[in-house]
Amino acid sequence: MKIERIGDNIIRVTITYNDLEDRDIDLNTLNYDTPAAQEFFWDLMEQAEEQLGFDLSDSQLIIEPVPDSGDGFVITITKIDEDGEFESIHKYIKSRMKKSDLRVKKKGRKVCSPLFIYSFRALNDVCALAGKLETIYSGNSTLYKCGDTYYLALTRSGLAPSDTGMFELMMNEYGIKIANVSFYEGYLNEYGEKVIENNALEILKEFY
Repeated sequence: MKIERIGDNIIRVTITYNDLEDRDIDLNTLNYDTPAAQEFFWDLMEQAEEQLGFDLSDSQLIIEPVPDSGDGFVITITKIDEDGEFESIHKYIKSRMKKSDLRVKKKGRKVCSPLFIYSFRALNDVCALAGKLETIYSGNSTLYKCGDTYYLALTRSGLAPSDTGMFELMMNEYGIKIANVSFYEGYLNEYGEKVIENNALEILKEFY
């Protein structure tokens, strides 16, 4: 694990999978508010304060995790001081995005479907689930494989609000819901193997 200060209010933390294994944390667990994940994060903050003088008192944090390589990922942590909070955040956003990018995102917000992403230990679990979802889910579904784990990405637009409860019961019976969807979507597209695109549930139900 490597901690670097790259600005007055910004640090960059490089984390390897070995760092997570040393604390018995896997990448799925890291997305949930588990004691192990919280302890790991605050240990990082204590190290940053001791080694780099990165004082967190009376501050809010903006955290950006991105894949680094096949060996881990990088977390950029930006400290937003409570004084002048709105102005600081506004400057931060403007520095990270061009105005044209903001316009595109604003226009595209209505047409981009948010995703559900679930992880599965075995392909058989995804296959068993595919038949059960037939009557309540009709959206796109993409199956990825990353390491020994399978990931199923589904568009929210394919699920009626009235079926949400049943959908979650079925999904949680076979898989684990991924909380940090934005990070995982990029991570899987870059490092995962896309096994079936767009109609994974239909194909799995028909051929398995």
